[in-house]
Amino acid sequence: MAPSGNAPDFNFADFTERGYRTALGAAQARYRFESFGTRSTKPHVLWRHDVDYSVHRAARIARLEADAGATATYFLLLHSPFYNLLERPVTELARSIASCGHRIGLHFDSAFYPDLQGMDDLAELLLHEAALLERVLEVPVEAFSFHNPGLVHDDLAFDADKIAGLVNAYGRTLRAQYGYVSDSNGYWRFRRLFDVRREGEGERLHVLTHPVWWQAEPMAPRERIARSVTGRAERTLRDYDDLLARAARRNIG
Repeated sequence: MAPSGNAPDFNFADFTERGYRTALGAAQARYRFESFGTRSTKPHVLWRHDVDYSVHRAARIARLEADAGATATYFLLLHSPFYNLLERPVTELARSIASCGHRIGLHFDSAFYPDLQGMDDLAELLLHEAALLERVLEVPVEAFSFHNPGLVHDDLAFDADKIAGLVNAYGRTLRAQYGYVSDSNGYWRFRRLFDVRREGEGERLHVLTHPVWWQAEPMAPRERIARSVTGRAERTLRDYDDLLARAARRNIG
């Protein structure tokens, strides 16, 4: 059964493309948009996207940011059940994100490796996955974030600022020195981004967003996921139909 509830506290109306433009503009009025690993001493924001569900939606958000003159870092998964970076259309969309001026990071799913043991194993796997992502997208990868940290392994215990030469989005210094806002699971986990900006924040802010939540119209989180999943299924079925039509074969059923 689908989860229910449209409680006002979840602020679903925030999560629209219009709301996203508003959030960007408010951040730009106060902060410079910097990359992970920055040494800037000026007020700045690390704007991060963990792309868990939809590269199509990520590419849309990337264009909105580029139009606004903002830059972000997009952390992409190699083991997502919702998209495949080796599919040509998805690869091209991911490359388009970088071509908008954004940076690409690795979204690392430690649960894919149930036998992972310690820092040496982690560093080796990060090097392997980052190299693969660089090869597929033909862009540098200089940072990583954990996907669903703590689901299988104690990911947050790996809190070095860099691991395998990659900036750790959950590194101890970053976590200690930056304010943090997250829209994980389709609602504000800690503080509402719009309130943080209005109330005033420190010199450094770390914003985590997930492109799938920011749609043209407000809707509950599960509806947004269903829309993404259904859209992918429909595109796959169209590809099948188109293939048979181009090959002049019967499409039975």
